[in-house]
Amino acid sequence: MKTFFNLLVLVCVFAVPASVSAGGWSVSGRILNEAGTPISSASIHAAGETHSVDESGNYRIDVEAQDLVSLHVRADGYYGFIHTLHDSDAAGGKIEDLDIELVAREPERRLLLFAGDAMLARRYFDPRPGEPVLVRKGHVLEDGKKLLEVIRPYIQLADYASVNVETQMSSIELTQRLPKSYTFYSPPELAEILQWAGFDYAALGNNHTWDYQEQGLVPTLAALDAAGLDYSGAGLDEASARKAQSVELGDQPYRFLSYVGWAGLFSPTQAASGAKGGAALGNSEVFAEDLGIVDPGTVAVLQYHSGIEYTEDPAISERMRLRQAIDFGADIAIGHHPHVLHGLEIYKDRLIAYSMGNFLFDQFDYATQMAMLVYVWMDGDTLHRAEVVPVNVNGYLPTPATGRFRDAILHRLARTSRPLGTCLRPNGVNVIVDRCADGAAGEVQDAAVDTADPASVPMHLDAIGLSTMQPVSFETRNHRYRLGLDILRRGDFESEGLFGTSDRAFIRNKRVEIIDAESRVLRVDVPRGETVRTGMRVFERVFTVSNPTTLSGRVRATSDVSVDVLLQRRREDESLSEGLANNTARPVGRFRVPAGGWKSFAVDFDQPRVSTKAVRVLLDISSDDTDAEVLVDDLAWVEWRTPWLETGEGAASGAFATHVQFQK
Repeated sequence: MKTFFNLLVLVCVFAVPASVSAGGWSVSGRILNEAGTPISSASIHAAGETHSVDESGNYRIDVEAQDLVSLHVRADGYYGFIHTLHDSDAAGGKIEDLDIELVAREPERRLLLFAGDAMLARRYFDPRPGEPVLVRKGHVLEDGKKLLEVIRPYIQLADYASVNVETQMSSIELTQRLPKSYTFYSPPELAEILQWAGFDYAALGNNHTWDYQEQGLVPTLAALDAAGLDYSGAGLDEASARKAQSVELGDQPYRFLSYVGWAGLFSPTQAASGAKGGAALGNSEVFAEDLGIVDPGTVAVLQYHSGIEYTEDPAISERMRLRQAIDFGADIAIGHHPHVLHGLEIYKDRLIAYSMGNFLFDQFDYATQMAMLVYVWMDGDTLHRAEVVPVNVNGYLPTPATGRFRDAILHRLARTSRPLGTCLRPNGVNVIVDRCADGAAGEVQDAAVDTADPASVPMHLDAIGLSTMQPVSFETRNHRYRLGLDILRRGDFESEGLFGTSDRAFIRNKRVEIIDAESRVLRVDVPRGETVRTGMRVFERVFTVSNPTTLSGRVRATSDVSVDVLLQRRREDESLSEGLANNTARPVGRFRVPAGGWKSFAVDFDQPRVSTKAVRVLLDISSDDTDAEVLVDDLAWVEWRTPWLETGEGAASGAFATHVQFQK
């Protein structure tokens, strides 16, 4: 193994501290308005108590013996907001300088909210082996509300909230199935559940709104009507599918439009045409025509279901089409379909969100669990502000993202937004979306090089100080270096048990479990003479073919053990089950762990070069002499995004990175 140093390019925690929840922790900062003036009248409700701020807007809250706390911030004349924190955010037992900026209520100002894909089918009722049943037949309304009860307060802050309903709804079995790979339908209670959560509008222009044709669309529209939800984007003929939903918010008229980007290569297609029903098909001609009849001064909100699933960045066609929507008169353009997050853009003083990701959806790929809510304040027909709340779709439940997983979401958004000329700046644990200043780039960050421990340490964002929200730049002495991203994202096991959800990213069985010891760790019980497998439960789709990677982490064992690192691939033409069954996990590295304290490791290997759709990393742990309890923590799977580069004093790189690897 090559000798190397790790440089984390921000002021960060180099080893995960023991959980501070047993002794409590604190959070402090200021409550400010958008001009940076303290709001002395603000209050914060947290952990069952209401806390006031001083004349300078300062607050301090002591959190006793709990992992999570939500700060409900309120002030007369301002929009309230919620910021959820985890004790892993509290480096050294405290979070300092967590400034929270509130938006004033103005007569013409309205707050809109947008969420991603929603359905209630498949694994919610019929879970994978080892998973709990989340929605019981006969208890759909009760159980469905439980799925959204954590995120509900966030939704109810908005004056008008929108969600992409990517399903039909029916109380009876549907049989008129389109000849396509994936079709599903949800119970009609889904509409009532969404309305209860705080949603006002359902975007229907997507590739599942005609899965069972008219047999499914008729009860879908009936369910939405019964729940009092507005909608557009689908209908029993083209004219009704393309008809905008008209809404009055105060004295301001709004028009909500929703479209799918392609008709489908099957017959009948998913798109409405003439007297045939389906989703509204969107293209430049349709956008020009439909937006052209929107009255001047009316806010036009266009949602577009297109792009390429599971990709890192928005497709060129998606960028072109959503910008066209703005060119033709849309004031807000929201993208759906990829099931993963794409960047945001301020284009001609209007907001584009290229992909919202999931919201209430049953996918378990790592990237599909990264999501967001987008708040948009409009002053009449003018964009005032946009703000993102990172969301963790953990165990198929949308919850506020915390800790390192929130960091991963924000890093992805920053990395995909910056090429669009859009930068993110922190507001509490959220980010505000804005144009990048001319020449905006990352500041030179303080850094530390630990020569004693060569393991790649997962990066943590400086107690929510979003240092890497700009491209990385740094100073160092003469070293070779390369920059990379952690594509595992959940290797600190923090998400286990948060909001009563189970982290389904890793293998769990009678020998493998996530436990809460001094911090959440993966525990593996290894009987003498046996090998126990753990690691990624599912494949990771988002990666770059043939790039070098490093798997790093920390291990502690009660007796000497051997660890084999294995890589399993899923071919381009394989389903998930086929990939798991057909492809042998091949060894890519091995190391020994002596009994005792925590030991760091790092194993280098390359991604598969061709014909691979996704991959996963596994650990086979064996003990020869005696039973062993093995703890695993701080797993990071770093994909190196640059070649080895030469650096000197003042050298800098414009690449986004979570890890920097150095060689002398």
